[in-house]
Amino acid sequence: FLQHPELISFLYPTIRPAVKVHDTRQLLVVGTISSGTSQVAQDLKKLGLEIGHENAETSWSFVRDGTVSWFHGIRYIPRPGMDVNAKTNNSGGENILFLSQVKDLCRELQPQMGFHPFMFRDGKCSLRQSWGDCWRDECEDIVQEEWGCGLRSRNDKRDDNKLHQRRDDCETPFNKVLHQVRHPLRTIESLVAKFCIGGVEGKVQPSFLIFANALFPQHNFSEMSCIEAAGYYVDEYNSAIVRARELGLVDDQFFHVEEATPCQIAEAAGFMDSDSVYSPSRDRVLKVCNSESSNSAANQLMKSTENRYNTGLVSLHWDDLLGSRKKAGDDDLQKRIKRLTRDLGYDAT
Repeated sequence: FLQHPELISFLYPTIRPAVKVHDTRQLLVVGTISSGTSQVAQDLKKLGLEIGHENAETSWSFVRDGTVSWFHGIRYIPRPGMDVNAKTNNSGGENILFLSQVKDLCRELQPQMGFHPFMFRDGKCSLRQSWGDCWRDECEDIVQEEWGCGLRSRNDKRDDNKLHQRRDDCETPFNKVLHQVRHPLRTIESLVAKFCIGGVEGKVQPSFLIFANALFPQHNFSEMSCIEAAGYYVDEYNSAIVRARELGLVDDQFFHVEEATPCQIAEAAGFMDSDSVYSPSRDRVLKVCNSESSNSAANQLMKSTENRYNTGLVSLHWDDLLGSRKKAGDDDLQKRIKRLTRDLGYDAT
């Protein structure tokens, strides 16, 4: 009934209308892997919202209020060889480097990375099909459309038949886009615990290397140590979202996951506003957040109960970011992560 709720409307007069791929949802939260996106999605659901984690496909999933995702951040990452930078948005048509990176991402399914084409739309392939030509083609179509779409504006015709400029060229629009951040050192620790085979001194999982090398080809992640691969990924991903935020393409209300309550995130997301996309969702959030005491879970800082990969396994300090396989004593990564830490509003001492 997600596709055709009108068929049972005689039983449920107030049933929610269908939300199609081009319909606006209230919220998109983007943040790196290991920044706590799974936890945020779960806690927003507890407010009575339909929120997907890495999933924006509304024909089969109850995710009609929004999505919390790392991979949807690809909207704000410049396309290699095509978008010189987000500010000038120079474009040179279909570029060989860009298309090569797309094929690298889609050659094989990498379930450890939390991405599948079906999480964007119900397309031409069946979930009963294994990864093959159909899913590979669907993946390439979606990645080409989504990559950098948030850096490009578009004109839409509405009911008045006039052109209205949207702030992006993405297939699925969101009313609010928030940047979720976690202290970079803590994020790197969790990534090392999750993707490094054999610990800090071990090898990086191939799936992570495929995605990092494709998204940020200015680095050769395959030559890096585990800490370096995690660190440069965290820096490049967050820096891309920060640049998009500075350009007004992502909303200003970024939040520290360590210091936010579910109700504070919902408020920043506009769920309490009179012009929110779906008013019954607004009513549910207001009821939970305004009627419950300050001691309730909705008004308390979130506690990590999801994807606890790093439970006392890895603890990093600034000096752990010094040195590389290329040059002993190299401080480039440390400088980058300290700058990023300050840019995200954390203490970098």
